[in-house]
Amino acid sequence: MIYRQLGKTGLQVSQVGFGCVSLGDMYGGITDENSTRLVHAAIDQGINLFDTSTYYGRTLSENRLGQALVGRRDQVVLATKGGRFDAPLETGFDFSYASIIRMCEASLLRLKTDHLDIYQLHDIEFGDQSVVLNEGIPALQQLKKDGKVRFIGVTGYPLALLRHTVETQDLDVTLSYCHYSLLNHTLNSELVPAVKAKGLGLINASITHMGMLTDQGPQPWHPAAERIKAVAREAAAHCRAQGASLAGLAIQFAVQNPHVDCTLLGPRTEAELLSSLPLLNAAPDPALLAAVQAIIEPAVNLSWQTGRPEHFEPGAMALEK
Repeated sequence: MIYRQLGKTGLQVSQVGFGCVSLGDMYGGITDENSTRLVHAAIDQGINLFDTSTYYGRTLSENRLGQALVGRRDQVVLATKGGRFDAPLETGFDFSYASIIRMCEASLLRLKTDHLDIYQLHDIEFGDQSVVLNEGIPALQQLKKDGKVRFIGVTGYPLALLRHTVETQDLDVTLSYCHYSLLNHTLNSELVPAVKAKGLGLINASITHMGMLTDQGPQPWHPAAERIKAVAREAAAHCRAQGASLAGLAIQFAVQNPHVDCTLLGPRTEAELLSSLPLLNAAPDPALLAAVQAIIEPAVNLSWQTGRPEHFEPGAMALEK
């Protein structure tokens, strides 16, 4: 396993981290026992950054991760997020000062720890930005001052909003998802320069486009338009015909980004985890990569509408019912 420094934090993080959405049963069910085995297997393979959220499984992911880390907390960089907590989207976000303090303290209990290494506001495009900036981020800073959190940041989908927040706020890290993968390459041009200028750590998540670039395909809740899903299905079929895995190709492509400090994987099983790790040091098959890129080219860099309308990316596609 290769380790890199996470921005200016001084934290040494594994080249790939564990995205704990799967522990919240958001990509299919998993037992508590298998969750613990999966976390332990990841640690044993050298993965040390674990990223979860109150929102994943509505606290299920945090509870399972906390239990799995009993006796192994000092072996990991532990990251979670607050501000997003439930559906529907209209009511499932609260970035107020009191809420962020309260949610962080509840996360500490579920994760069975006295501090978090990283705490971030979750999907800030859904919040009133005056509240995010004037309450949510000051709450993060107070948690850091109190020693409950070591490093702070924000996450979200629209890159312009992340870039503006990174440029104007005193943060340590940011997490972007679905913006550096086979289907979208805009992270490098739209966010990386600001991250580098400020010395922030950069985490890249959802490199399979939230399950789209897999044989299983996207879950019913996936927000992308059908046009994007269609090319992903075609690419998956092509890979199967070649005896290859679209998810494996997606991993190989994403981990080559030299600007990213940590790329999150989201395995559901030990088999998925162990089959992914050999891909980290193997270049994609050039012919397969070229064929898949040709298939998905009509949908590359297309995005979908999410968050408040003022934060929609230019040309973002509405969900097709």
